[in-house]
Amino acid sequence: MFHYPFNPAELSKTAELWWNLFGFYLLVAIIIGALVYAGLIFIPLYYARRRGGGVDEIQPGVIPGERGRTIIVGAIVLLILGSFLTVFVESYISVNKLSEPLQELEIVDEVKKAEDISIFDGRDDILVVEVVGFQWGWTFRYPNGIETDKLYLPQNRLVLFRVVSEDVFHTFTIPDLRVKIDAIPGQVNVFWTLPEKPGTYRVQCYELCGVGHAEMITKAVVLPPELFEFWYDSLGEVIIESLEVR
Repeated sequence: MFHYPFNPAELSKTAELWWNLFGFYLLVAIIIGALVYAGLIFIPLYYARRRGGGVDEIQPGVIPGERGRTIIVGAIVLLILGSFLTVFVESYISVNKLSEPLQELEIVDEVKKAEDISIFDGRDDILVVEVVGFQWGWTFRYPNGIETDKLYLPQNRLVLFRVVSEDVFHTFTIPDLRVKIDAIPGQVNVFWTLPEKPGTYRVQCYELCGVGHAEMITKAVVLPPELFEFWYDSLGEVIIESLEVR
Protein backbone atom coordinates (compact mmCIF):
# COMPACT_ATOMS: atom_id res chain seq x y z
CA MET A 1 0.00 0.00 0.00
CA PHE A 2 1.06 3.59 -0.62
CA HIS A 3 1.06 5.86 2.40
CA TYR A 4 -0.30 9.40 2.23
CA PRO A 5 0.75 11.09 5.48
CA PHE A 6 -1.13 13.79 7.32
CA ASN A 7 1.77 16.26 7.25
CA PRO A 8 3.45 15.88 3.83
CA ALA A 9 5.63 18.99 4.32
CA GLU A 10 7.94 16.89 6.55
CA LEU A 11 8.65 14.23 3.91
CA SER A 12 11.35 16.03 1.92
CA LYS A 13 12.98 19.41 1.44
CA THR A 14 11.20 19.86 -1.90
CA ALA A 15 7.87 19.05 -0.25
CA GLU A 16 8.57 21.61 2.48
CA LEU A 17 9.23 24.36 -0.10
CA TRP A 18 6.12 23.38 -2.08
CA TRP A 19 3.80 23.35 0.93
CA ASN A 20 5.19 26.66 2.21
CA LEU A 21 4.31 28.25 -1.12
CA PHE A 22 0.90 26.54 -1.16
CA GLY A 23 0.19 27.81 2.37
CA PHE A 24 1.09 31.34 1.31
CA TYR A 25 -1.23 31.16 -1.74
CA LEU A 26 -4.00 29.78 0.47
CA LEU A 27 -3.60 32.62 2.98
CA VAL A 28 -3.72 35.25 0.22
CA ALA A 29 -6.80 33.57 -1.29
CA ILE A 30 -8.58 33.50 2.08
CA ILE A 31 -7.87 37.19 2.74
CA ILE A 32 -8.97 38.28 -0.75
CA GLY A 33 -12.02 36.01 -0.61
CA ALA A 34 -13.02 37.38 2.79
CA LEU A 35 -12.75 40.98 1.50
CA VAL A 36 -14.77 40.18 -1.62
CA TYR A 37 -17.55 38.43 0.28
CA ALA A 38 -17.59 41.17 2.91
CA GLY A 39 -18.10 43.70 0.12
CA LEU A 40 -20.84 41.61 -1.49
CA ILE A 41 -22.69 41.54 1.82
CA PHE A 42 -21.97 45.02 3.15
CA ILE A 43 -22.45 47.18 0.03
CA PRO A 44 -26.03 46.05 -0.85
CA LEU A 45 -27.08 46.35 2.80
CA TYR A 46 -25.48 49.79 3.14
CA TYR A 47 -27.15 51.29 0.08
CA ALA A 48 -30.47 49.56 0.75
CA ARG A 49 -30.69 51.27 4.13
CA ARG A 50 -29.65 54.74 3.00
CA ARG A 51 -32.26 57.36 3.76
CA GLY A 52 -34.01 58.74 0.74
CA GLY A 53 -33.14 55.71 -1.33
CA GLY A 54 -32.80 57.87 -4.44
CA VAL A 55 -29.97 58.27 -6.85
CA ASP A 56 -28.07 61.54 -7.03
CA GLU A 57 -28.97 63.62 -10.03
CA ILE A 58 -26.41 63.17 -12.74
CA GLN A 59 -24.41 66.32 -13.50
CA PRO A 60 -21.80 66.70 -16.24
CA GLY A 61 -18.28 66.22 -14.89
CA VAL A 62 -19.46 65.17 -11.43
CA ILE A 63 -19.22 61.57 -10.15
CA PRO A 64 -22.06 60.80 -7.73
CA GLY A 65 -20.84 59.57 -4.35
CA GLU A 66 -22.46 56.15 -4.58
CA ARG A 67 -20.73 55.51 -7.92
CA GLY A 68 -17.26 55.62 -6.43
CA ARG A 69 -14.99 57.73 -4.29
CA THR A 70 -11.44 58.35 -5.42
CA ILE A 71 -9.86 57.38 -2.11
CA ILE A 72 -11.80 54.13 -1.83
CA VAL A 73 -11.20 53.18 -5.46
CA GLY A 74 -7.51 54.05 -5.14
CA ALA A 75 -7.20 51.94 -1.99
CA ILE A 76 -8.81 48.96 -3.75
CA VAL A 77 -6.48 49.32 -6.74
CA LEU A 78 -3.43 49.53 -4.46
CA LEU A 79 -4.64 46.48 -2.53
CA ILE A 80 -4.99 44.47 -5.75
CA LEU A 81 -1.58 45.58 -7.06
CA GLY A 82 0.01 44.86 -3.68
CA SER A 83 -1.50 41.37 -3.63
CA PHE A 84 -0.19 40.59 -7.13
CA LEU A 85 3.25 41.95 -6.26
CA THR A 86 3.42 39.94 -3.03
CA VAL A 87 2.41 36.73 -4.79
CA PHE A 88 4.96 37.36 -7.55
CA VAL A 89 7.83 38.03 -5.12
CA GLU A 90 7.02 35.01 -2.93
CA SER A 91 6.75 32.77 -6.01
CA TYR A 92 10.07 34.07 -7.33
CA ILE A 93 11.78 33.39 -3.99
CA SER A 94 10.33 29.86 -3.79
CA VAL A 95 11.38 29.00 -7.35
CA ASN A 96 14.89 30.25 -6.58
CA LYS A 97 15.02 28.08 -3.47
CA LEU A 98 14.05 25.05 -5.57
CA SER A 99 16.85 25.73 -8.03
CA GLU A 100 19.51 26.70 -5.44
CA PRO A 101 20.90 23.18 -4.86
CA LEU A 102 21.36 22.69 -8.61
CA GLN A 103 23.01 26.11 -9.00
CA GLU A 104 25.41 25.46 -6.13
CA LEU A 105 26.50 22.03 -7.38
CA GLU A 106 29.08 22.13 -10.15
CA ILE A 107 28.37 18.46 -10.72
CA VAL A 108 25.04 19.13 -12.46
CA ASP A 109 26.64 19.73 -15.87
CA GLU A 110 28.70 16.56 -15.40
CA VAL A 111 25.51 14.61 -14.61
CA LYS A 112 23.85 15.89 -17.77
CA LYS A 113 26.84 15.07 -20.00
CA ALA A 114 27.82 11.75 -18.39
CA GLU A 115 27.35 8.67 -20.54
CA ASP A 116 28.04 6.40 -17.57
CA ILE A 117 26.96 7.40 -14.05
CA SER A 118 29.46 4.98 -12.50
CA ILE A 119 31.86 7.94 -12.26
CA PHE A 120 29.70 9.22 -9.39
CA ASP A 121 30.04 6.05 -7.32
CA GLY A 122 31.54 6.45 -3.86
CA ARG A 123 30.33 10.01 -3.23
CA ASP A 124 29.00 10.55 0.29
CA ASP A 125 27.47 13.99 -0.27
CA ILE A 126 25.05 13.14 -3.09
CA LEU A 127 23.48 10.16 -4.81
CA VAL A 128 23.01 10.23 -8.58
CA VAL A 129 20.17 8.06 -9.93
CA GLU A 130 19.44 7.68 -13.62
CA VAL A 131 15.70 7.51 -14.27
CA VAL A 132 14.69 5.97 -17.60
CA GLY A 133 11.08 6.21 -18.71
CA PHE A 134 9.62 3.90 -21.34
CA GLN A 135 6.21 2.63 -22.43
CA TRP A 136 5.07 1.79 -19.81
CA GLY A 137 7.40 1.63 -16.87
CA TRP A 138 10.50 2.94 -15.15
CA THR A 139 14.08 1.77 -14.81
CA PHE A 140 16.34 3.16 -12.09
CA ARG A 141 20.13 2.87 -12.48
CA TYR A 142 22.65 3.50 -9.73
CA PRO A 143 26.37 4.37 -9.94
CA ASN A 144 27.44 0.92 -8.69
CA GLY A 145 25.57 -0.87 -11.49
CA ILE A 146 22.27 -1.67 -9.75
CA GLU A 147 19.31 -1.59 -12.12
CA THR A 148 15.84 -1.96 -10.68
CA ASP A 149 12.18 -1.16 -11.35
CA LYS A 150 11.72 0.23 -7.81
CA LEU A 151 13.38 3.41 -6.60
CA TYR A 152 15.42 3.24 -3.39
CA LEU A 153 16.56 6.50 -1.76
CA PRO A 154 18.57 7.32 1.37
CA GLN A 155 17.15 9.48 4.14
CA ASN A 156 18.72 12.92 4.68
CA ARG A 157 20.95 12.77 1.63
CA LEU A 158 20.76 14.92 -1.48
CA VAL A 159 19.60 12.94 -4.51
CA LEU A 160 20.07 14.04 -8.12
CA PHE A 161 17.80 12.46 -10.71
CA ARG A 162 19.17 12.18 -14.25
CA VAL A 163 15.92 11.77 -16.18
CA VAL A 164 15.69 10.48 -19.76
CA SER A 165 13.16 8.70 -21.99
CA GLU A 166 13.59 5.81 -24.40
CA ASP A 167 10.56 6.53 -26.57
CA VAL A 168 7.93 9.25 -25.96
CA PHE A 169 7.40 12.12 -23.52
CA HIS A 170 6.90 11.05 -19.90
CA THR A 171 6.90 12.95 -16.61
CA PHE A 172 8.68 11.38 -13.65
CA THR A 173 6.74 12.23 -10.50
CA ILE A 174 6.85 11.36 -6.81
CA PRO A 175 3.77 13.30 -5.65
CA ASP A 176 4.35 13.03 -1.88
CA LEU A 177 7.95 14.25 -2.16
CA ARG A 178 6.92 16.97 -4.64
CA VAL A 179 9.29 15.71 -7.33
CA LYS A 180 8.20 16.29 -10.94
CA ILE A 181 10.41 16.47 -14.02
CA ASP A 182 9.86 15.72 -17.72
CA ALA A 183 11.48 12.70 -19.37
CA ILE A 184 12.10 13.70 -22.98
CA PRO A 185 13.67 11.56 -25.74
CA GLY A 186 17.14 12.82 -26.64
CA GLN A 187 17.31 15.23 -23.70
CA VAL A 188 18.67 14.92 -20.15
CA ASN A 189 16.82 16.74 -17.35
CA VAL A 190 18.08 16.96 -13.78
CA PHE A 191 16.06 17.46 -10.62
CA TRP A 192 16.74 16.94 -6.92
CA THR A 193 15.18 16.08 -3.62
CA LEU A 194 16.30 15.47 -0.06
CA PRO A 195 14.08 12.78 1.53
CA GLU A 196 13.56 13.28 5.26
CA LYS A 197 11.12 10.53 6.26
CA PRO A 198 11.67 6.80 5.67
CA GLY A 199 8.68 5.22 3.98
CA THR A 200 7.12 4.00 0.74
CA TYR A 201 5.82 6.51 -1.79
CA ARG A 202 4.08 6.38 -5.13
CA VAL A 203 5.99 6.96 -8.38
CA GLN A 204 3.98 7.58 -11.54
CA CYS A 205 3.95 9.21 -14.95
CA TYR A 206 2.10 12.54 -15.21
CA GLU A 207 2.28 12.82 -19.01
CA LEU A 208 -0.27 11.00 -21.17
CA CYS A 209 2.01 8.57 -23.02
CA GLY A 210 -0.23 5.92 -24.55
CA VAL A 211 -2.70 3.20 -23.64
CA GLY A 212 -0.60 1.94 -20.70
CA HIS A 213 -0.14 5.37 -19.11
CA ALA A 214 -2.41 4.61 -16.14
CA GLU A 215 -0.31 1.54 -15.28
CA MET A 216 3.04 3.38 -15.33
CA ILE A 217 3.30 3.24 -11.53
CA THR A 218 5.95 1.94 -9.16
CA LYS A 219 7.31 2.61 -5.66
CA ALA A 220 9.94 4.86 -4.12
CA VAL A 221 11.28 3.45 -0.85
CA VAL A 222 13.15 5.91 1.39
CA LEU A 223 15.47 4.01 3.72
CA PRO A 224 17.42 5.05 6.83
CA PRO A 225 21.08 5.65 5.92
CA GLU A 226 22.38 2.35 7.37
CA LEU A 227 19.68 0.28 5.68
CA PHE A 228 20.20 2.03 2.36
CA GLU A 229 23.98 1.39 2.50
CA PHE A 230 23.24 -2.29 3.25
CA TRP A 231 20.95 -2.50 0.21
CA TYR A 232 23.38 -0.55 -1.99
CA ASP A 233 26.38 -2.68 -1.01
CA SER A 234 24.39 -5.86 -1.71
CA LEU A 235 24.07 -4.66 -5.33
CA GLY A 236 20.32 -4.79 -5.05
CA GLU A 237 20.11 -8.44 -4.06
CA VAL A 238 18.33 -7.49 -0.83
CA ILE A 239 14.70 -6.80 -1.75
CA ILE A 240 12.79 -4.31 0.40
CA GLU A 241 9.22 -4.15 -0.87
CA SER A 242 7.94 -1.34 1.34
CA LEU A 243 8.51 0.64 4.51
CA GLU A 244 5.97 2.49 6.62
CA VAL A 245 6.43 6.23 7.09
CA ARG A 246 7.76 6.97 10.58
